Amino acid sequence: MTRIIVVGGGPAGLMSAFFAANNNNDVLLLEKNEKLGKKLYITGKGRCNVTNEKCVGQDFLNNVVSNPKFLYSAISAFDYNDAVAFFEDNGCKLKVERGGRVFPVSDKASDITKALTHAIMQKGVRVQLDTNVVSIEKNGETFEVQTNKGLFVCDKVILTTGGKSYPTTGSTGEGYEFAKSFGHNIIPAKPSLVAIPLKGAYVASLEGLSLKNVELRLVGKKKRYSFFGEALFTDKELSGPIALSMSAHIAHLDNASENKLFLDFKPYMTQSELEERLLNEFEQNKNSDVQTVLKTMLPARFVPVLLDVCEIAPNQKVHSVTKSQRLSIAVAMKNFELKYEVSKDFERAVVTTGGVDTKEINSKTMESKLCPGLFFAGEIIDVDAYTGGFNIQIALSTGCLAGRSAGGEA
Repeated sequence: MTRIIVVGGGPAGLMSAFFAANNNNDVLLLEKNEKLGKKLYITGKGRCNVTNEKCVGQDFLNNVVSNPKFLYSAISAFDYNDAVAFFEDNGCKLKVERGGRVFPVSDKASDITKALTHAIMQKGVRVQLDTNVVSIEKNGETFEVQTNKGLFVCDKVILTTGGKSYPTTGSTGEGYEFAKSFGHNIIPAKPSLVAIPLKGAYVASLEGLSLKNVELRLVGKKKRYSFFGEALFTDKELSGPIALSMSAHIAHLDNASENKLFLDFKPYMTQSELEERLLNEFEQNKNSDVQTVLKTMLPARFVPVLLDVCEIAPNQKVHSVTKSQRLSIAVAMKNFELKYEVSKDFERAVVTTGGVDTKEINSKTMESKLCPGLFFAGEIIDVDAYTGGFNIQIALSTGCLAGRSAGGEA
């Protein structure tokens, strides 16, 4: 029998504890909060997007932003199909929605936490809440875990303390310090899957404007990224699914000023097709104001902003619009530049990019290469993915592998 302590009661910790408890191991889960899965309660706007149909093999890895190859063994051990079976076996029915996103049928994130909790209780895992770990040291072959509730001794430790996003749920980065105490390198933590801060006088005037079927592009000297779908202007930021996914790449930029961000309002049309469409519209409405014609092609609230950028008066008659002015409108519709900044907002970031260096972790077991008996799972590791259920799947998959390995199955 192996004595195993899991530090952190999020999805990675709960999954680690579940698998570590096999072979009659003695598993103790320590959680600093008053309840388990506190961050899960607010994911997916309280509905918990727990996984995605694409969380299988290469499809999954294609949606991982940081160190996808590191997760090959983890997703092979526990993928989308395993996740669905696990939750349904533990009393939580799931449903698939647009984009392959998977939610509880009840639309209650609490049912995901209940299923995970039910699973570990069935395995005999002991849980101690309101327990803050102060330090972890290795003494010979055993670990000494000092907490506000006293000292605990074990044979193996699994660190699943999360990153730094949503610190009010307990993710404050202390796990990085524990890892550093064992010699691990920590890739600097940055917020990811977060609204993109925008600069420009026009931004406030667009607050609340929702966009559909648009493309967001990030263009640099060496790389180019694009996402198609929905976006939302807030008072100072661009939010919505495509903005959150793009933020995962913006977080990794060495120099944001060398990379430009563009909105394409007509991604289904080429530049030349759009120019032809504009010419036809203008020819059919020669005596109309230019703003009136453009409101049939763009969100009405955006038209004044676009015309301002093109230096065209909203009430200018269409018949007086020059060819160069018409071309500038077409270019702006396909390539409207958004002046942006790199977010520093951990308070609202869905996940953290950065963490324990994957080069120092055995990807087949999640065990530290520097300290035998120490394992990692979840957001504490330098792995993160796009929005859509992929990050919770990372937690479940790495948790499964860490738990099995610590418990003697791998």
